[in-house]
Amino acid sequence: MVWDDISPELERHFTLTSVDLLGYGHSPKPRTQYTPTVHVEAIRRTLRRAGIDPPYALVGLSMGANLVLEFARRWPDEVRAIVGIGFPYYPTEAVARMSLQHNAWIRLTLRHPVVAGVATPVIWRIGRHAAGLFRSQSTLYSPAVAADALRARYFAFRSSLFNCMVHFRQDDALDASGDMARLFIHGDDDQWAPPEAIEKPLAKYANTTVRVIEGPHNLVVAQPEATASLIVEHLGAAPASGGPAK
Repeated sequence: MVWDDISPELERHFTLTSVDLLGYGHSPKPRTQYTPTVHVEAIRRTLRRAGIDPPYALVGLSMGANLVLEFARRWPDEVRAIVGIGFPYYPTEAVARMSLQHNAWIRLTLRHPVVAGVATPVIWRIGRHAAGLFRSQSTLYSPAVAADALRARYFAFRSSLFNCMVHFRQDDALDASGDMARLFIHGDDDQWAPPEAIEKPLAKYANTTVRVIEGPHNLVVAQPEATASLIVEHLGAAPASGGPAK
């Protein structure tokens, strides 16, 4: 549901497939370690079972930007282009821990893991059944979207946080897909990672473009039209009437 506002803009140009990550939304929630490998294998398996053949243009938001890089590292022949939105580039674990604390749930998990492990699952369980509780929260998430986001299970959230964000260093994955056409769209008010934090490490890649636009970390919700326009421009899609593109 986070992608609901931007999806109509993209569907005019592409055959679009949106996937709930393993452990989130309506996807299965096994008791396992949610590593980048586990996530991208689940994505690939989902696409194959749905009969959606490569090559793919992969678009990922926040942690999803890390995962599309990991997908391209593992199966480069199946990827034709990459788009990362709100790319959370952290050169060290210390930087990751400091930057990620702008999110309340992550801050609680990092600072008070025992309390978070007890309280968060209860709060989220209530939130899944009472969307109205979130009406006073940020306008970036409607009550329905907030409630849908809380379909994640805490063990999946925590495991993904540490494996795919805190401990995941992106440089090897960036090098592996450095020859691909890549676009990184970043908000000028992104508190998870300021634009200058990603512009320097990405500057050395000739086929990589960084576009900074007005907005916060979650540009998919805050700036769907502007974000979609940059994606379409980057991928060079034809209008849907001329035939869909992957």
